[in-house]
Amino acid sequence: MFSNIFGAKPPKQQPQNLRYFNPLNGSLPTISNTNGDVYYNYLMRACLRAIATHVAKADVKHIRYVGSDTIPQNSDLANLLGGQPNPYMNSSEFIFKLTTNLLIHNNAFVYIKEDAQGNVVGLYPLNSSFVTYMESSEAQVDETGNLFVKFNFRGGQQVLAPYSQIIHVKRDYFENDLMGSYNDNALYPLLQLCNTVHSGIVNAVANAPANLRGSLHFAGVLKLSDVKKKADAILSKFFDIQNNGGIIITDAETGEFKPIENNAILLDAAQMDAIQKQVFGYYNISEKIVFSTYNEDELSAFYTAIISPILKQYAEAFTFKLFTERERGYGNKIIFTSSKLQYTSDKTKTAIIQYLAPTGALTINEMREMFGFGVIEGGERRVESLNFVDVTIKNDYQLGMAKSVQGKDGEVNALNEEK
Repeated sequence: MFSNIFGAKPPKQQPQNLRYFNPLNGSLPTISNTNGDVYYNYLMRACLRAIATHVAKADVKHIRYVGSDTIPQNSDLANLLGGQPNPYMNSSEFIFKLTTNLLIHNNAFVYIKEDAQGNVVGLYPLNSSFVTYMESSEAQVDETGNLFVKFNFRGGQQVLAPYSQIIHVKRDYFENDLMGSYNDNALYPLLQLCNTVHSGIVNAVANAPANLRGSLHFAGVLKLSDVKKKADAILSKFFDIQNNGGIIITDAETGEFKPIENNAILLDAAQMDAIQKQVFGYYNISEKIVFSTYNEDELSAFYTAIISPILKQYAEAFTFKLFTERERGYGNKIIFTSSKLQYTSDKTKTAIIQYLAPTGALTINEMREMFGFGVIEGGERRVESLNFVDVTIKNDYQLGMAKSVQGKDGEVNALNEEK
């Protein structure tokens, strides 16, 4: 996979005299992506999955603004982003992985693979163990001057790429001039608490009545060797996994069994709910979104607060790196669209169509798309009610209507005179 993405051999012209890039605040320009433990906590993964799944619904498009018109472009880049950004994943999987990396590490990186002519032929989300920003003493190596990004992967490989070939999306962008802040300090105590609670529940189940704990008392004095023999014999007979009933029968030979209370301490419902709310609060997500019990308004609020800002970030980052300044000047953009209408009920969609369709604001295909129907030939046609008039010609229209009325009145008067 490494060779397929980056090539079997490094480029002949490698930057020389590399050193750490020097940020304004003097911090090391490196980040360690070792805080993946968050992904293995069931509650936190549920939050991550809920957000990433909804973000992955977005359609990725290449558009061009021409005046006030937005024109979709059927370009190679549009087909790549909207279909299969690389040989290993489709567009939805690509966005899901990118978003999961962003939420866990607060940094998400995409490598832009180019052919010999500089055309984009693949986009790969990178999840390396270390990322380091480097600079070279050579001036003007790329459009940023001399900035490079080094990725160290868990398999031992490393690659150095010009910053111009890396899309970097950040979250909680505060302390470091280049990187998003770690989640560790804010999230690790909560992660520890969640894991401790989960382990307590598991232990409580494991320490069920079948798992006996206690002491055996024998009358008289026994040698230490005899005590050990008796203990081994009784343990092998009663204290094993086959003793599902949790019962031990004693007599004078086996001794008197005195159980030891070993009640697991579990949190009550209110305490468990408080912990869950802390996790949901950290990800700015509600319980109803996580467990898919939301209503239309709650999902719309989730889209506005969480999904829309992430899609805006993606659109800006991809546009800046996939187009040159000249191409951006001609109105080329990458957009990630996930319409709020897809989160509404059929009843609301019907009301929207009844209100907007007569004004000509929707095409036939747009109306069909709201209900999951495919496009039809001629479906780009807009249907408008005759009860509406173009504001730019309304004066001419009204003047024409007035003349028409006057003409009819004149004809009526002439007929009356003849009579």
